Amino acid sequence: MKPALRLLAFAPLLGCTDLLIKGIAIGLGGLLLIALCNLLQAPLRRHLREHGRLLATLLIGAVLVGGLELLLQTLSAELAAALALHLPLLLLPCLTLALDEQPQARNGLQLGLGFALFAVLLGSLREALGHGSLLAHADWLLGPGFSGWHWSPVLPLLTQAAGGFILLGLLFALFRHFDQDDAR
Repeated sequence: MKPALRLLAFAPLLGCTDLLIKGIAIGLGGLLLIALCNLLQAPLRRHLREHGRLLATLLIGAVLVGGLELLLQTLSAELAAALALHLPLLLLPCLTLALDEQPQARNGLQLGLGFALFAVLLGSLREALGHGSLLAHADWLLGPGFSGWHWSPVLPLLTQAAGGFILLGLLFALFRHFDQDDAR
């Protein structure tokens, strides 16, 4: 898959990973959605051309996003409200898989795991450095008895989308640096 398309798959992370609990939720939802979408489009792949494949992926992904939104509303209304604007953006990783010239079953799982890893990592870093807390709104999923940890914020810019973009770029550079060291 082309690197630019792979970067497009991480666009949903910029707006919604300002808290770790939101990062965990969007990461698990993205992993589930990407893997299921890839699994459901695999039988259609040999029968459809590229444009038909994109439309089929869009339809499959929209149905799965609707189901994911309903599941999230039943689990936690507060978390569903916090992620409502960003859930439809989970279609972007699915569309990047539909554009892949050499499809493999493991591509969906790899992209989903990478997406979930970056969501949790970005959410924890942005919350710890930007908000000065960790698992601040964990009561959305774990109940009112769990309050998380709090300290003074270090870089409030990281709570904004621009700070998420900067941090995502730094994480990509860090992973690329270590990947190049392994290649040598």
